[in-house]
Amino acid sequence: MRHLHLILLAPLLALVAPTPARGGDLVGPETCRACHPAAFAAWADSPHARALESLPPARRADRRCLSCHAPAAEAGQAGVSCEACHGPGRLYAARYVMRDDELARAVGLVIPGEKACLACHTEHTPSLRGFDYQQKRALIAHPDRAGAPAAPPPTAPAQGR
Repeated sequence: MRHLHLILLAPLLALVAPTPARGGDLVGPETCRACHPAAFAAWADSPHARALESLPPARRADRRCLSCHAPAAEAGQAGVSCEACHGPGRLYAARYVMRDDELARAVGLVIPGEKACLACHTEHTPSLRGFDYQQKRALIAHPDRAGAPAAPPPTAPAQGR
């Protein structure tokens, strides 16, 4: 019975299934901050929030660099914000959706793991050497809704390592 709402919503979800992010699908980190202030604070103090600033000025318009340092630059977002890792929030940002973990994931919330990090943190990244997922994951861990430290996601085998 608990999952009946997902069964009933399945046809609707098929119409609004997550697609690659478009500027209109992004809600921005301030929207996330409203419900997740501790996670926002952890992000704001992180290198991800300042990823665009970490590039030399000559590289800040280079699409190859922006794909990792500011993936939503075309939507006016600098750095690597919440939605770069958790997916565009338009469909899951509403409080009633976020209160239901299954529904939030069904409409696009991503719980990123090692594979997501390795999309940018590779052995070919100019300024990174020896990316260790477990070590780096601890540096960006942010509290859950109740304020408790987030448990690391299950580790999937790394692809192409």
